[in-house]
Amino acid sequence: MNKSIGALEFTSISRGMYVADAIVKKADVEIIYFKTICPGKFLIIVAGDEGEIDTAIDHGVNLSGKTLFDSFKVHAVSPSIIQGIRAKYDTVERLDAVGIVETRKVCTGIKALDIVLKSAAVTLIRVYLAFTIGGKLVFVVTGSVSSIEYGISEAKKVLSEGEIENLAIIPSPNKDILENLLKR
Repeated sequence: MNKSIGALEFTSISRGMYVADAIVKKADVEIIYFKTICPGKFLIIVAGDEGEIDTAIDHGVNLSGKTLFDSFKVHAVSPSIIQGIRAKYDTVERLDAVGIVETRKVCTGIKALDIVLKSAAVTLIRVYLAFTIGGKLVFVVTGSVSSIEYGISEAKKVLSEGEIENLAIIPSPNKDILENLLKR
């Protein structure tokens, strides 16, 4: 079965940790992200088989009460997303263009990233997850300008105006920008 991921984003750190414990006891899932995030929120992201993710996230939503800020489930997730959450990226030799998407919520951003990666010939080069950036998610992909434009247009179809903070496409990025984006 294809790997799936799910997340719960909380406005309460203590409730988030409590629910995180409950969902990993309820379902056979692996924690791939478990941290406090800005501004004073908590995020857990888990990976596993589709049914286990459904069980875990549904159980977490039921236990969250008013502290749930956002959540998601992505089935057959692009493997580079799991690697990006773990801060592991494929080596990129050359960057024709760079696309940057900034969303107001982490969960929304990961859903958008999955759409971009599945719909266009692009490669993920960096994910910035909420910490020290006000709870936002920013991802950076590379590919041709047309591939990046297409992937972002597909993601925009499922995002509301209020969910997108900003978008940018940089054709032929400067050498110094490239070096800084590719630093590991």
